[in-house]
Order: sequence, then structure tokens, then C-alpha cells
Amino acid sequence: MKKVLLVCYYFPPLGLGGVGRPLNLFKKLPAFDYDCHILTVKPVTYRLYEPELLEGLDKKKIFRSGSHDPQRLMYIFGVRKLNDRILKSSRRASDKFFPDSKAGWVKPAIRLGRTLVNNYRYAAVISTSPPVSSHLIAKQLAQDFDIPWVADFRDFWTSYKVEDSFTEKKNIEKGLKLLEEIKKDAAAVTVVNPTIAEYLDSEEIITNGFDSDTAQLWSTSKDTGSFYIGLLGNQNESKAVEPLFKVLTVLRKTAPVLFDRIKIIQVGQVDKEWFESVLDKFDLRNRCQIHGFQKRQDTVRLLSETSLFYIGLDASGEQKIMPSRMFDLLASGRPVLSFVAAESEIARLLGLTGAGIYFHDDTIDKAAEYLRQNIEKSASGNMHITPLPEYARPYSSEAMVEKFARLLDSLT
Repeated sequence: MKKVLLVCYYFPPLGLGGVGRPLNLFKKLPAFDYDCHILTVKPVTYRLYEPELLEGLDKKKIFRSGSHDPQRLMYIFGVRKLNDRILKSSRRASDKFFPDSKAGWVKPAIRLGRTLVNNYRYAAVISTSPPVSSHLIAKQLAQDFDIPWVADFRDFWTSYKVEDSFTEKKNIEKGLKLLEEIKKDAAAVTVVNPTIAEYLDSEEIITNGFDSDTAQLWSTSKDTGSFYIGLLGNQNESKAVEPLFKVLTVLRKTAPVLFDRIKIIQVGQVDKEWFESVLDKFDLRNRCQIHGFQKRQDTVRLLSETSLFYIGLDASGEQKIMPSRMFDLLASGRPVLSFVAAESEIARLLGLTGAGIYFHDDTIDKAAEYLRQNIEKSASGNMHITPLPEYARPYSSEAMVEKFARLLDSLT
């Protein structure tokens, strides 16, 4: 079995969507004859921790280096959780670091990486970003030891393109130059969606996917007489949740009997004070169960009561990326109602799978009609939900890992 080294800053016990891709590569590459080792960072201050994701993993293959980046230093000084104030200030300080705020991780990780390559003789090294700093580490190791390097981009740079990630012209120029160096030096550049592929001029599109182990827990909803709409994932002022409530307002006026069946289940990080104020604005507080963040298995259990999911994105660069929770929605087998632009990655995926529809401000009535049709199906017993439907299967974690394995086969 060949050994590969995966360089990633975000790995459990850190939580949220960014850890899913490296975690599944670590867990599932051995099934394709690649023994995967992890090079990551020592404990850092973070928004949310999911230590349970480490359960059952071979921790002897997870190597953690020191770092001088702000999140590592905050952790050393006793700060455990990033709050909104810190996150906003870190975004404003983007020009102070290059290529990103994790630049202080690069040298310590390279030192540890050289020891690991000497000890384990890896056949290849993979780096996944963000942060782009991970590519600097893998790039150096690949040059030092003459091994193939796969540079994987989960986003453009951060969530935004280089041109939108910095304000200073010199950093934009340095960033564009670094991207060209990465594309030249890497044996392969992989990306998660066609929009990023176009930006980076890459042909290796390997989409993210739902965790197959957790997805096995999805069940069909029970007939309770209610129609539950699920909200999965982070909910805050930057997320577009109000369009759903506008759709419900239309339904309340045009089909009050159907509207009375509606309930909402929210699971995920939430700014509760803000969220409740929005619910009050639309007179929906008594129709919503707010669960906040839950462990992943509990999340599936709670949301298995749903009949339909809603996901909305604001008009920022998020439209060009694919939130990882979208693949969980596909795995659930529920129809998806989405407030996104026609050129968004979610709209593209809905078109490919037929899993739901998207709408915008000018088509609120279209969304209300789609919701009405689904409630009527549910009320008449004609809504048949099948977890893990055929259209979702190409987006499983196994499918994602297999594509990486086949790429490694061609390079090693």
C-alpha cells in the first residue's frame, strides 16, 4: 500500500464543513490502497469544535506541527473560541498576512513534513486550501523530495478570488503570481466545482460530497399531519433566510389551510437573538423549532422529520461556491427549495439532479407554488421520500475519494 501525505490546516477536532474533505480522504483512501497520513496544526482557537469526529481514527497517523499564526497564538494564551468580533477584525487585517493569516504555520509545518517524508517515503503529497499556506508547505516538500504534488482548491483563494481577497495592489499581484506558480509546479490541480475550475484553468473537478456513514442514518419522515421545512447550517445576518419567510407569507395569504400545516426545524449554528427577531418580523416564532448546533448524527435524526429543505445564499461570492451542507440535503432525498442566482453552483447542481428548484426576488410566487404542490402531495400521502436517492450517489464521500485515488494512480 502506497503512503500519501495530506497537508491540511482544518482537521478535527476542528469542526464545520471545511474538515469534511480531508477527513474523508484520511478515512477512505486506504480502501483504494493509499495509506493516508495527515500533517495539520496543533490546537488552535476556532469557531466550533467536533472532537467526536476523531473517534475511531488511527491518531498515530495524524501529525500536528506548531505554528505562529494568530489562531494558534490565541489558543496558547487561553482563548478557545473565535467570536464574531474577532472574525470581522481578522478579515479587515487580510493585507497584513500573505498568502493568508496561516502564514505562520508554513515553516514549522515544513520542518515536520521533511521529517515525515524521510521516515515514511510518501509516494505523493496532497495539499488542500484554504488556507493557501497549505500549498506552500506541500510545494516545498515536493521540491525537496521530488515527489508528485496535488494542489486541491476547495475555494478560489479564501471564499473569494485573489482580486477580492486583498485591498493592496501588491498583494493581489503576489497572489496571482503564486497561483501561477502553483499551477506550474503541481502535478495536478484539483477543484471542487466548475466555477473554480474556470478561474484556475483546471480540468480536474472533484466535487465535495456527503459523508456516506452519516448519510446512512437518514430515514423517511413520519406522518404527523405537519409539513416540516428544514434549515440546516449556519444562520446569521449574512445568510439569506428571509426569502423563505416571504414565500411563507405568500402561502399564508393564498392557501391558509396548507400554511397551517407548516412547521420549521432549524439545526446548526445560529445567532439566536437575530434569528428570533426575523421570525417575529414574519410572525413565525411559534412555528419554528430552534435546535442550534448538534452533533452530526443528532442532526440527521432531527432533520429526518422534514419534508423539504430550504437553503439560501446572499449576493456575495458565496454564490460561486457550493456549501458542503448541500450534499447532505441531496442525501436526505428531500426536495430542495433554494434562494440563489441562476448562475450559482447550487442552481447548477439542482439542474443536474432534479432535486429541487431555485428562485430569486422576482419569482417568489413560483417558489410558493412549488411549496404548495409539495404540501398537497404530503397531505394526500403521495409524497414519497427515498433517502440516498440515485441522483445523490455520485456525490458521496466514496465517489469523491475514488476520484482522488484514480488521480494518484496516474501520478505515482
